[in-house]
Amino acid sequence: MENISRLDRLETSVERKLQLLRGWWMHRRGAQAGKRFGLGRAVRILFPKYLIVGDDVTIEEYSYLHCLSAREVRFGSRTSIGRNLWLHCGGMPDNCAHGWFTIGNDSFIGCNAVIGAGGGIAIGNWVQIGQCVNMHAENHEFADPQRLIRDQGVSYKGIVIQDDVWIGSKVTILDGVTIGTGAVVGAGAVVTRSVDPYTIVAGVPARVIGMRGSQT
Repeated sequence: MENISRLDRLETSVERKLQLLRGWWMHRRGAQAGKRFGLGRAVRILFPKYLIVGDDVTIEEYSYLHCLSAREVRFGSRTSIGRNLWLHCGGMPDNCAHGWFTIGNDSFIGCNAVIGAGGGIAIGNWVQIGQCVNMHAENHEFADPQRLIRDQGVSYKGIVIQDDVWIGSKVTILDGVTIGTGAVVGAGAVVTRSVDPYTIVAGVPARVIGMRGSQT
């Protein structure tokens, strides 16, 4: 585009080179990184040896990834992560078997996502996730009113998001949910139950409002 100034082009070029330099340094720290792995400013990655990324992956600035997991944290090729991601697998040095995270190829997570992957989260290929999405792959037990909730333990079921899913802005997805291939989740929905393939859901709690390929 002719209206983009030389200084703007230079700034973009320099920032990309810095992203790639940060990605190279993370690779040196133990991350298994493919070609052209980029990291934005002030990205914090703990336990990078548990991080595996494909080619052309970028994680934008101010993101925080706690990758301690016996099953690792994986990003597929050509997948991008918006700024200020918070991702935590819930692992401790003496207990890191239950949490893990994987996202496939050609997918995107928007800015300000909060992803608690204590029970494991699997996201497929060609998945588009909007801004400020929350995923919580664990639940606190609270059945006994005579005991503190913090003392009753945590359960883990996991979250699965299959291929070609679109999740709108500010969606919350709770533990035990599977979102089927081709489904659409409307902005602001709270997903408490699994969603069938090619279904459109919205609301709090999320309910079916239509099917892709038919009039809604």
